[in-house]
Amino acid sequence: MSSRSEFLSENRGALFETVERHFLETTSLPPDCYKSADFLDAEIENIFFKYWLFVGREEKLAEPGDYFVVDLLGESIILVRNRNGGISALQNFCRHRGARLLDGEGSVKTIRCPFHNWGYGLDGCLLGAPDMAQSSNFEKKDNGLLPVRVETWEGFIFINFDAEAAPLLSFLGDLPEKMSGYQLRDMRCIMERQHLVKCNWKLYTEVDMEDYHAPTVHPVSIGEQVFPRQPSSGEYETTFFEYPRTVSVTSIDNGKIFPKIPGISGKAATGTYFTMVYPGFFLVTTQDSSWWINKIPDTPTTTRVHVGYCFPASTIARDDFAEISARYVARWDMVIDEDNRICERQQLGINSRWCRPGRFSHHEEVVHAMNRWVIQKVYGGGESDAAQS
Repeated sequence: MSSRSEFLSENRGALFETVERHFLETTSLPPDCYKSADFLDAEIENIFFKYWLFVGREEKLAEPGDYFVVDLLGESIILVRNRNGGISALQNFCRHRGARLLDGEGSVKTIRCPFHNWGYGLDGCLLGAPDMAQSSNFEKKDNGLLPVRVETWEGFIFINFDAEAAPLLSFLGDLPEKMSGYQLRDMRCIMERQHLVKCNWKLYTEVDMEDYHAPTVHPVSIGEQVFPRQPSSGEYETTFFEYPRTVSVTSIDNGKIFPKIPGISGKAATGTYFTMVYPGFFLVTTQDSSWWINKIPDTPTTTRVHVGYCFPASTIARDDFAEISARYVARWDMVIDEDNRICERQQLGINSRWCRPGRFSHHEEVVHAMNRWVIQKVYGGGESDAAQS
């Protein structure tokens, strides 16, 4: 079997040639990019361990000591509200003998190792280590939990394993300006779902960002929508669907809907943004609500899909919230189930040794842009996206 470096070097020229041509003159990525362990290893090293990764919402960490654990990419991270009101992101293993510290979510006063009872503060500092006095030159200050970079935007928590990466807001570019009308910080996530989908992570990011499949895959839950690509300055892609009402219910649903987000204005009030923050955080912002779908690779052909449904706090406080929101949740669940199934069917076809790249429709400009982004990050270099699309 070829080493990872051989795999990358053997395919570099052909892949750059594919992605640097205009999307209507080229093809999708070769199937091996969606099933090769070598290629996924390169993506993890050059993308996922270097870019800001969404892990959850701030409201899950309401009080000091509230925590949740995120397992991704072979790593385990504790997110905890510390006593200064900030959020700590800490590697989830004891500095003594490496035992895993916490699971799931909950609230703690200290983080305590279940093996030898070492105790850590909510900022990761070592508070106590029984019977270590005879160990020469042992200093508590040198044995705290290892931190991971953590920053937030509008209530969304992101981590980054790369100490040299640019700040989150620099990474997001002009996206905060586009999203300002949706009051995302004041929203609350009412429900989360976790799925293990049998497809490569890129297949799911691609299906999120093209409208070509909607009439076929989502005839009732979405129907026909056209949402053209929008200009962007940052590590993201976005499209916009101009439509006078929320897209959080089906187009044939004539039932009662929620009022628009308090204070919503400008372009936000006229339609819906579908945004992919690289590498895999998909955010939908519409006039009365928001939802997100985060993708993290598990294997070359399986993806951990994390979904969340959000509403303004004022909407959640309504007496009729449970009744009306049930229709929203049913519609969102339907879309997720439909996308899960079609992505798995696509992976089954791609797994064939005879499968070959296909041509793009004019609906799939963003898919090509995302393909180019991946190849550029895996290999480094290449021409700019703006010059090619």
